[in-house]
Amino acid sequence: MDIWKLQENWECLAKTDPLWSILSDPEKKGGRWQLPEFFKTGEEEIAGLMSYLESLRIKIAHRKALDFGCGIGRLTQPLANFFDDVYGVDIAPTMIALANKYNHHGDKCKYYLNERDDLKLFPDGTFNLIYSNLTLQHMKKQYCLKYIEEFLRVLLDGGLLVFQLPSEMRSPLLRFANLILRGPVRTLYAGIRYGAPPVMMHGLKRNDTVRFLENIEGKVVDIRQDYSAGKDWISYRYCVTK
Repeated sequence: MDIWKLQENWECLAKTDPLWSILSDPEKKGGRWQLPEFFKTGEEEIAGLMSYLESLRIKIAHRKALDFGCGIGRLTQPLANFFDDVYGVDIAPTMIALANKYNHHGDKCKYYLNERDDLKLFPDGTFNLIYSNLTLQHMKKQYCLKYIEEFLRVLLDGGLLVFQLPSEMRSPLLRFANLILRGPVRTLYAGIRYGAPPVMMHGLKRNDTVRFLENIEGKVVDIRQDYSAGKDWISYRYCVTK
């Protein structure tokens, strides 16, 4: 879907069931996430991220971090326990409003509405760490690749980019169904399944992702299988520097 449609859908989700739209646990649909429980998942995820980075034995300065697709700040706030300044970016105005409402770190966490298909609100070489999870998977390939290119632009030399992206559906039957369920049919299916304006899943094959990163002079440090995209998708976490 186009960037304006993506924003429209996420804004509707943010107004109807924001926590579930970020972490779509079937048991939590309909406002059944409790805020402390929801934010605890972010603390656990960022603790795992920092342990992962430590295991790679790559030291980065802990000055500025970017949380791309920040939602209500689930990951932005725990990043503030490790970095001097953390910037959260999201496409939905209501998500940004909620992120500011729930922010407990003052000026250490700064939230920005970004309605563009780039990150021109930040100059080159701004961040020591860029992290994105459960965000790029909802974008068409053209936007996904544009943002990845922008990540490297705003990443400092010696900094790290870590992002999650599905590669492909697990079974040939699922891949065939994904091909068939496009346009109005796929939109109708997603609307029925998710009970809200559809948030489409998109994948980019691992080899194509690596090739693109190399073409834009990104250096792949590590790739590990990731399970956050759900049981139907093969997904990976990419760790990149420049």
